Amino acid sequence: MMEHDCKLTQEIVELIDREADLLMRGVQNCNLEGLRKRISTLFLQYIKTPTFNPEVARLLKVPQDSAVFRKNIYFCPSCKSYLPSTEFSLSANARTIGRCRKCSKLDNEARQREEFTKYKLLLKQLKKSEADYKDDAKIAFLLQQEDIQYLVENIWGSNSALSACDDLYELAMVRWNKYYEWSPWNCILLTKEEAAAHLKLANADQVTNTVYLGFTVTFLYV
Repeated sequence: MMEHDCKLTQEIVELIDREADLLMRGVQNCNLEGLRKRISTLFLQYIKTPTFNPEVARLLKVPQDSAVFRKNIYFCPSCKSYLPSTEFSLSANARTIGRCRKCSKLDNEARQREEFTKYKLLLKQLKKSEADYKDDAKIAFLLQQEDIQYLVENIWGSNSALSACDDLYELAMVRWNKYYEWSPWNCILLTKEEAAAHLKLANADQVTNTVYLGFTVTFLYV
């Protein structure tokens, strides 16, 4: 170690000498734990330094040159990791460094899974309600998640037609006229509570300019 004379190696040698001196004085091992941990930490730092141990350079992912580190390494606030610039999507007009590619991909996949889960649940509820009618309904069973997503987002604006509730987990797509098979032209998006009340109506087509399910309705659904 003395062939690499520097502040680090000098401190390690001094601590080792101190430990030897304390052992000669009869100090118990339990009282030397802190000193030995300090020696181990410094020795680990010593063997991880390419200047002293060239072979370790192949295993280090972070450049040891501070200048290189400042220029090409960025911090990802999501995974809390320091990564090379190639791991980030950098645009020409970007003022700050955002999440790394991996974190961005995971976030997009998670959001996509969440959205599909909502529409999958809506479709499952629709198929169950149609099966309960036992009137040989078919259209609902031909739908895919993408079909439900299109109807919810583009036809109903992802809101209950009555209360404007936008929590998809609380919504249900049911028949407008319960005496006819569900179809994209015979449906309405409501909260589950509103849907239950709607299906109790004898004839929904006659509802106009009146109080409907607790809401003042001034138009006729068709």
